[in-house]
Amino acid sequence: MRAYVAMAIACALSACAQKPRAEKLAGIEIGLPDWPEQSRHDDAGNGDLAVADGRGSRVALAWDVDPRPRLTPVAARAAAGLGPAEETPARIAGHDALLLRHGGGATLVWRCDVTRRLFRLGVAGPRAPEIANLAAHTRCHAEPIFANGDVPAAATSALGPTWTFANRGRGSISWTRGDEVLTFFAGQTVPPPRDAQAAEEQAAGWIGAAGLSHPAPEAAEAADGPQAHSALRVRGTAQLDGHPVRWTLLFWNCVPRQRTFTAVVFSAGAPDESALLAARCHA
Repeated sequence: MRAYVAMAIACALSACAQKPRAEKLAGIEIGLPDWPEQSRHDDAGNGDLAVADGRGSRVALAWDVDPRPRLTPVAARAAAGLGPAEETPARIAGHDALLLRHGGGATLVWRCDVTRRLFRLGVAGPRAPEIANLAAHTRCHAEPIFANGDVPAAATSALGPTWTFANRGRGSISWTRGDEVLTFFAGQTVPPPRDAQAAEEQAAGWIGAAGLSHPAPEAAEAADGPQAHSALRVRGTAQLDGHPVRWTLLFWNCVPRQRTFTAVVFSAGAPDESALLAARCHA
């Protein structure tokens, strides 16, 4: 009898009491603890799912469309909203990932190359399951996804008649004028860069998403963003098909939409930075 009671207590304090609940949304499959839901946004471009036991333990999964070509440690930490953390390379659903362990728990960050989405799976609290067990039951591309995310429109009155629509890609929209290219990227629920230094560190990935190589940020500073938002501006150089170009990039946080937006303009000469202000991230 004592052995049975001891086993029951041990089971109640462990994952035995956390029978996974299979969930499927936005083309994602995951097994979560059978806890009450805190949030659920079943959107393929920007969504999340979180459960909590009401006693300080929580599991959350969030995702955004991400046109950047690869995940870097800088991007992973930014996506998790973390500064320095214990980093361990990992794999999930066939993708390279970064496991970040911090005082409040652990966060697994990865980019799904199939759906071009950035994922964050986090656990916190004494009863949270081991994140490796959650990762083993997660499929981020259970179904084909073709969402473009929350891409800003361009105010033609602000952009002017000389700019011409070029194309709409996965998570982006581009305009051209002569040798200049302007690209607005889909907003993400990740936090904006904390300061100019963080903006400079994060710029390289977005310059790669704009089709440029060998990005070299030169300076970053606070600036005015679209629709009166505060922004961080980064300037630098890169290459396009082996030819040198100059670029200017803006990061800004749209409070009404709760999104962090990014836009870049580049050209062989000095790019028209005023074109960046034509983005309309909220009505």
